[in-house]
Amino acid sequence: MQKYKNVFMIFLALILFVYAGFISIFPAFVTKTFNIDEFEQKSYTATGLNITLGYIDIKIKPNFKTVIIVRDLIAKYPDNQPLLEAKYAELTTTPASILKKEFKIKSLYLKNVEYHDQILPDGENKIAYLPAAFDPSYYGTKKITIVPGPIRIKNLDVSYTVGEPYSYKTTSKREITFEKSEVEEFLSNLTFTNVVIK
Repeated sequence: MQKYKNVFMIFLALILFVYAGFISIFPAFVTKTFNIDEFEQKSYTATGLNITLGYIDIKIKPNFKTVIIVRDLIAKYPDNQPLLEAKYAELTTTPASILKKEFKIKSLYLKNVEYHDQILPDGENKIAYLPAAFDPSYYGTKKITIVPGPIRIKNLDVSYTVGEPYSYKTTSKREITFEKSEVEEFLSNLTFTNVVIK
């Protein structure tokens, strides 16, 4: 009986060791080995956007809640027109985001954000061309799955073009929240060809 008890304790210790490694060593390893330059190059090829990151940190908590923090995220169109700038972004998700490119947005918090709505002369928004150009194969996967969730933004500036007469205006919001249903509707309307919205 004692022998089985010892085997069970060893087995339990191994499980706890793997678990501890997964929630501490693994995310630290992913963070440390994350090549920002390589990611930026792949992102340009995959999306057609010039994307830069200042900092990224990945943490997995004991309940497997995964938190990805990004600082100084900037996205520009190929002609260097601005699209988005966020000083701070915090995505709460699951380990599947790291392991199999399935991003479940439990929550997304953005702070100090500037969004530029670029309208072309024909009246179409430039962002409308992004879904057709997106190719996730450069990230090592054929498709990316997104499970939408709520988004909260603090300190948001939105710049947009106005026709007749043409002008460029900026509006500001101290805080804005988008519910899960609103995020799902927005992403579904973009009709990404290689992204599954669940």
